[in-house]
Amino acid sequence: MRKYSLGLVLGAALAAPAAPALAQQELGEIVSGLAGALINQELDKNAYIEAQNRNTVAAYRSYLQQFPKGAYRANAERALARLGASVDPVKPDPKPLPGTDTGTTSPASAEATIGLTRSDRIRIQQQLTTLGYPTGVADGLWGKNTRDAIARWQGANKVTATGYLTARQVETIRQQAGASGTGGGDNATGDAQLEENLLSLTRAEKREIQRQLTALGYRTGGTDGVFGRNTRTALASWQADEGAAVTGYITADQVRELRRQAGG
Repeated sequence: MRKYSLGLVLGAALAAPAAPALAQQELGEIVSGLAGALINQELDKNAYIEAQNRNTVAAYRSYLQQFPKGAYRANAERALARLGASVDPVKPDPKPLPGTDTGTTSPASAEATIGLTRSDRIRIQQQLTTLGYPTGVADGLWGKNTRDAIARWQGANKVTATGYLTARQVETIRQQAGASGTGGGDNATGDAQLEENLLSLTRAEKREIQRQLTALGYRTGGTDGVFGRNTRTALASWQADEGAAVTGYITADQVRELRRQAGG
């Protein structure tokens, strides 16, 4: 495109011979249009020169936003490619799902977004107790005992011990506790689980029960004081042999009976 200076255009217009009013109006519009185009060209050029001087991704993107069809668009795009950037800025990640760690919210706020129901809280208390982190009574009220149990579980699983859970941690606890510790719709199992929780068995007492079951031929997979899947299976097998309700959770009477059978 041929470029004209604003001074030349105005000079030519002024030097033109007098004309009828209509012709003068048309000439004025032509001059106005040419002047506007020349001014826009000058602004385009100056904006690109400024971007060149700054030579940053933000500067070139700013130029392209101001002059999306500017004379130097291709140059600006090549400059962005040279700087290892795209023409458009990268869009931010979508909003994180509720319960995920964002690093910008407090642990309590992160737990609040999960939307745990009272039943969920009771189940998690039961699961933590099953895993060897007693929470006291599984009533869905998360006080000091439950928060301490959560923090101990978190420390053992190499995550920050805040005492508050994330959605991922809730799922991990569920998996670790196993199918028998999920507190599903089986009311008998849920009641048995609650009864065992009310015993408030110590770690030493749980180790003793595991030793007694092992001595009677029911493999618990170790005597670590943690009632995991192997211990629950051993308890269930012993209960079946005794003709008792098979729940995998022990009652006070069964604690005494195990002790008697094992000679303790």
